[in-house]
Amino acid sequence: MNANLNISFKAINRIVVNILHRFHVVIFAILIGGGAAAVIFILNNIVIRSADTSGYTPSSAYAPFDQDMINKIKNLKTSNQSGTDLDLSTGRVNPFVE
Repeated sequence: MNANLNISFKAINRIVVNILHRFHVVIFAILIGGGAAAVIFILNNIVIRSADTSGYTPSSAYAPFDQDMINKIKNLKTSNQSGTDLDLSTGRVNPFVE
C-alpha cells in the first residue's frame, strides 16, 4: 500500500514538463487570445464611460466676453497686413536657407 502512494518530486516534475511540452502552443494561444480579449474589454469600458455625459453639468454655458477681449481682437492683424514688427534675426539659424 505504501508503494502505490510514494510519489516523488521528480515524477511530478516529469509529468508537468511532459504536459507543458505537449500543449505549449495551445497554452500560448489561449493566453494571447485571453489577453487580447481582456484588453479589448477594458478599452471598450473606457470608451463607453468617457462618452457618458449624463452626470456632467458645465459650470457656465458661455465664456466671458468683455471690453478687454474686444480690444485684443481689434489689435489682431488680418491676412492682408504684413507682420514687419516680427524680428527673426537673432537666435537659431534656418538650415534650409541658401
